[in-house]
Amino acid sequence: MGLLDRLLKSSTPTVRPATSQEGRPLLYSWILSGKFAIGPMPQTEAHWLQLQEAGFRSRFSCCYPEEEIFAAAPNSWLCDRVSLPDHRGQESMKPDQLSRALVQAESVMASQPATYLHCFAGRERSPLMAVGLLARHQGLDVLTALDRVRMCHPAAAPIFSDLDLLERLLKTMEAQ
Repeated sequence: MGLLDRLLKSSTPTVRPATSQEGRPLLYSWILSGKFAIGPMPQTEAHWLQLQEAGFRSRFSCCYPEEEIFAAAPNSWLCDRVSLPDHRGQESMKPDQLSRALVQAESVMASQPATYLHCFAGRERSPLMAVGLLARHQGLDVLTALDRVRMCHPAAAPIFSDLDLLERLLKTMEAQ
């Protein structure tokens, strides 16, 4: 049974929240408590303050630079980015792109106590990364990691072809 068949059998519908965060608290989800959380891009200084008060001092972005139009992260934070495509189809996700993103995110996570991992809406790219990081750190298969990410972050809806690529990439990385 292929990944798509297993995914369709195990998936439950997700409710997608509104994307505008202006004037509201930032809704994020811990994936590994105290280690990393995922969610949408912080849009206001209040969002960054909320994250800082929760113990975050680093962030990893999956956004393209032109998407980051809101309040910048505090200067004292460790920030890194690997731009990953989303459903808008800027380009196809490439194995080296996803591999680089995983390795760089792991590096950020290793150097700080808590890392906020985000994409624009917190639905596709950051959940994909969370699945990959969780699978690598806990020795899980992609579908089990996806189930765990969805338990923490119900809005998670990574693109199927990206999950398929992630599964193949993790097998390759594991073999090396």
